[in-house]
Amino acid sequence: MAIADALPPTMVPRMDHGTALLLLLGLGLPGALLFQRLGLSALVAYLVAGCIAGPGVLGWIDAESLGPLAQVGAALLLFTLGLEMDPAAARQHLRPTVVAGSVQVVGTIIAGAALALAVGFDFRLGVALGACIAMSSTLLLFRALDERRLRNRAEGQITVSVSLFQDIALGPILLVLSFLIPVGDRPAWWVMLLGMIAVVAVTIGMRQALASRLVSRVRAARLPELEVALAVVFALGLATLTERCGLGAALGAFCAGLAFGGNESRQTALAATTSLGALTGIFFFAATGAMFDPAWAWANAGMVLGALVVSVAVKAAIAAAALRLAGMPIRTAVGCGILLGNIGEFSFILAGAAFAGSTDPQVLALHRLIVAVTFLSFLLMPLIAWLAGRFLPRSSLETITDHGSTVVVAGMGPVGNTVVGLLRARGLPVMLVDRNENLLKPWRGAPGIACFRGPVEDIDQWLPLLGHRPSLVVLAFPVADTSAVVTRRLRQLDPGLVVIARAPYIAQIEVLRAAGAQEVICDEEATGNALEGPLQRALRVAASDPNRLKATRFVNE
Repeated sequence: MAIADALPPTMVPRMDHGTALLLLLGLGLPGALLFQRLGLSALVAYLVAGCIAGPGVLGWIDAESLGPLAQVGAALLLFTLGLEMDPAAARQHLRPTVVAGSVQVVGTIIAGAALALAVGFDFRLGVALGACIAMSSTLLLFRALDERRLRNRAEGQITVSVSLFQDIALGPILLVLSFLIPVGDRPAWWVMLLGMIAVVAVTIGMRQALASRLVSRVRAARLPELEVALAVVFALGLATLTERCGLGAALGAFCAGLAFGGNESRQTALAATTSLGALTGIFFFAATGAMFDPAWAWANAGMVLGALVVSVAVKAAIAAAALRLAGMPIRTAVGCGILLGNIGEFSFILAGAAFAGSTDPQVLALHRLIVAVTFLSFLLMPLIAWLAGRFLPRSSLETITDHGSTVVVAGMGPVGNTVVGLLRARGLPVMLVDRNENLLKPWRGAPGIACFRGPVEDIDQWLPLLGHRPSLVVLAFPVADTSAVVTRRLRQLDPGLVVIARAPYIAQIEVLRAAGAQEVICDEEATGNALEGPLQRALRVAASDPNRLKATRFVNE
């Protein structure tokens, strides 16, 4: 369901796409810098920019101007979230995730329905309200957990899995809402059900048979633009399938991310879509910001603030109880429950799908209320994270102060294996870190080799396993953004640690050096240097053959 379809009718003239994009980027850039200083996500700055430029304030743009790009942004954001979910790792926390996720989602929907009934709304609208409130912001949750170095600990993984469980529940929720709130242009329920079955089947098929083989063929072509195209085709292809079936593009894009997540193809997809997803995510947040009507929120301030406090507090309490029921210690469950109390960006999508096309004043008022509560919950996220921090445990990395001679190598592709061979030849102990067990298997049991299966970002897991601070860390995988995050955390822990990182492109060298990497190996630069010798030899051969030399001059002319 298009974001523009969810907006109430306005008299704002339609602005062409180019002007709308220029305006939003111009407004959002200084705001992003300011928000970063205040501890807020830069994407929230574009949410505010969309609100300021939208029909509720200045009236310079309308969501319809950004509709297509916003849909692409939403799809790629969910694709990235799907990549973050490692199914193999998720199986370790499957039971607590299913228990906590089910209790949290169902409990919040029931609470939302009860709240709506209490203030005079219809029961069906109350269910839709509860479903919208049940969605948390996985993006902001990642940021809050990363700041406390808890994202890759067991409690952090369960919390993230519960948030991703909400995203997966989006399809079934839309199916239920199709019965409760019929919309004329929405596909029949059986079409939606078949669409859900089809997307699950395609996801499993891609993961089992297609993704890795296709990625290998594309990488063998050594054309970076093909890697971007492959990832985008998968993401937008499944997004289009679920959109046509009335399930929303977000569900399909998320499932496409699941197909790539947790194996060697994940790094390729993540590297290919990170920058593109960040850019299109700006347009998604700006378009959703344009849905917020400050004048209506001010006129109904009591109802909006009451709904905000009740929604966040009730949802946090339900989430904390659900996590406690799943076996999490009570204090940690309270902290993680507070983090899940925020209301997510995809509440906008769910609200649009539930209420689009309605002319009922009660429905329109409820839609404006959901948009206002969601918008304000974004702005309150730093306060929510601070409050949650009073209950969350601290990372234990600071207690590891001893230094050792072990070298950590992350990323066991061809480059990583070459590094390990060189280190073993020098008799140095090595710890290998990789998500893919198949890449670690050849080294398991080898003398002087320790293996950790999981993301290198999971420092709280592999460093205690090592038992001391490493002498050197080699980041042999070609994802500069991840390398920068890991490098920054390692250097904060041990300012004297030597880090060697790998960058695909020259433009990323300074990013990694700014993060603290002393040495950066650039694939693009190394390829250029490697070409110098063969090129000189080829020119000498051409110069020794007059016919070849003439042909060369003819081509040059």
